[in-house]
Amino acid sequence: KAFPQKTDSRLREFLADKYHRRKRHDEALQLIWTDFTERTQLATYQKLKDHADRAGQWPGWRDKALAFIRAGIEREKKQMAQKPARGWGWNVYASDHSLLVEIFLWEKDVESAWREAQTGGCHNSWWMQLAAKRENKFPADAIPIYQKQVENLINQKNNGSYEEAVKLLCRIRDLMARLQQTGQFAGYLTTVRATHKPKRNFIKLAERL
Repeated sequence: KAFPQKTDSRLREFLADKYHRRKRHDEALQLIWTDFTERTQLATYQKLKDHADRAGQWPGWRDKALAFIRAGIEREKKQMAQKPARGWGWNVYASDHSLLVEIFLWEKDVESAWREAQTGGCHNSWWMQLAAKRENKFPADAIPIYQKQVENLINQKNNGSYEEAVKLLCRIRDLMARLQQTGQFAGYLTTVRATHKPKRNFIKLAERL
């Protein structure tokens, strides 16, 4: 009550713990929910789960949290549609499904994470994690993700990124071989080398392929 505005999350968690100890779970969870709605991210989602588990109420709170995230995504999409040209302060990832993908990956629900990425897009780092988790069973899903990352790496124009790009090209080669697409890989590699021919250091590294 003494600090109703911009309350330190540690203070809320301290009080919530005291409520749990007195079996006042609803009051504890309301504090943690407030923290989640003010800073909606994986860490506060995890904290909400910890406290809801103590009360044996996680399924209901999980549904509520995911619904809150989805509502926020839709709100951001509408705002972006109305004001497409925003300044540097605009969060370009606020309207994609990155947070949902991150949450489902943390929950080890790769299929749900994949569906969210397919539906609403996500940050490049989550695409790469998804590709790594799907490549064994679904190599055709991983290949286009890795191909896009190859372009991202080459366009960074430094030797370190060129090395990473070539490693990823090797990975693509192996996945395409599993799909009996060796000929298609040769054509793809020819296109990549032709597109980036002026980048001599990359071309030299790519010769190993």
